[in-house]
Amino acid sequence: MEIQAPSTFSQRVKSHLKKTIVTSKRRGAWFSLERREKSILYLSLKLNVKFESLQLLRALVSVLKKLEQQGETMHAWIQRGTKLAWAFSEFAVSAGNDNAINWRNDRSYAFFLGRVLLGVKGGAFRT
Repeated sequence: MEIQAPSTFSQRVKSHLKKTIVTSKRRGAWFSLERREKSILYLSLKLNVKFESLQLLRALVSVLKKLEQQGETMHAWIQRGTKLAWAFSEFAVSAGNDNAINWRNDRSYAFFLGRVLLGVKGGAFRT
């Protein structure tokens, strides 16, 4: 069975929106959006929209840019935090704390360390 590519512009836009929403939820960036921003994306998918309105396209681009920035930021926090978690874990294990080996795979811990390392203040997912 062969998957066909979306043929119309509206289908391509909706396909891109679906992929972006799934990816942003996996990265955690989705949860940083305001309700209004999420609604714009959901309604664009649910309603029969032709994406001809310049205002709608501008709103979509604005939300997609925000998701991209948030996704990159959170990825950087986790990446840097994971390196720090490994270093702390190695030190703690060498000092006799055998349970510290679990710190290496704790995503929440890595996320926290990444935020602290970069000096981020505020709520859980706000920048």
